[in-house]
Amino acid sequence: MQWIETEETVRFNEVDEWGMAWYGHYMAWFEIGRMSLLRRFDLLPKQLVELGYIAPVIHVTCDYKHPAACGESIIIRTTAVKPEIAALIFKFEILHKEDETLLAKGETTQVLLTTDNKMIYRLSGDLEKRINHMVAYCMHV
Repeated sequence: MQWIETEETVRFNEVDEWGMAWYGHYMAWFEIGRMSLLRRFDLLPKQLVELGYIAPVIHVTCDYKHPAACGESIIIRTTAVKPEIAALIFKFEILHKEDETLLAKGETTQVLLTTDNKMIYRLSGDLEKRINHMVAYCMHV
């Protein structure tokens, strides 16, 4: 599996009073990684809308392993997996940059709707080409 890596630094506003990254910020870090991957394949939200689609997140999981602290550098690893239906499925790992300790891992699922909110069940056209290109890149070993 091929991963896109994005580096971030844990900011002061992202930690709780115990000095650990607040759990909700992991979802924001997933989003940073997802946008980094989507940008490479011309699948950013604005580009989806230009193609006539939106992709709301319908499911998120996150397993927390170790806390991140203020000032630490983290690596957000993101990949896409082949969906069974017309959807976008991303996997994430957040690692401590210094020693590559796994801090958290998770997954998001986004369904594909037309811009007038109709569910699509089969990919077609330019959208299908872009998503297949992204998935093929990510599945390359």
